[in-house]
Amino acid sequence: MHQLAPGLHIVDAPQTMFGVPLGTRMTVLQLDGGVLVHSPVAVDPATVAPLGTLRWAVAPNTFHHLHVGPWVDAGAEAWAPPKLIAKRPDLSFAGALVPGVNPFGDEVEVIALQSIDLTQEVVLLHKPSRTLIVTDLAFHYQADAPWLTKAFMCSAGGYPGFSSTILERLVMDRPTARTELKHLLSLDFDRVVMAHGHVLETGGRQALAKAFAWLGSEVTT
Repeated sequence: MHQLAPGLHIVDAPQTMFGVPLGTRMTVLQLDGGVLVHSPVAVDPATVAPLGTLRWAVAPNTFHHLHVGPWVDAGAEAWAPPKLIAKRPDLSFAGALVPGVNPFGDEVEVIALQSIDLTQEVVLLHKPSRTLIVTDLAFHYQADAPWLTKAFMCSAGGYPGFSSTILERLVMDRPTARTELKHLLSLDFDRVVMAHGHVLETGGRQALAKAFAWLGSEVTT
């Protein structure tokens, strides 16, 4: 576990897809109400015990859910978008993350995206550290990534640098996406933590605007 800022920690873990090493990341927040883990990975929940009482586990989209079970067993309330709750009836969820729902307190803003129905991704803003936490909304692979990773992500439109992919261009409801991205860009953040690739420590708002420039200039105005 690596601390990025007060109350903000990450745990990196290996992950492959179709034999391609992509890596993945869990974000851990120390909040007034307890510890929140976002996009849980396959580590012992006791890993976060030094940070406080485990309270919440967020499965942030329909793809990132494989390792939620042990966190629920360890006592965390599980929260997820509606499609994932329907997809995983074997898990006991405390509730669905939809627009207007925020069970985590004032330190976090919850943005339940409606523009990508395939994944129903939930983005978090950790206000104290000015950090936007995304999952598959954007990727950030750099030159030190394995060559197979770079080749795969380049073919998907997600390399080099901080990028969205072809998938977003294909499946996003663009009018809704413009509204949601404009809201994201209005938030007070500088750092972006994503599930795949390097953490972007600064310049996050500008990088997000550039990654989704294909939505049109009205997003950034």
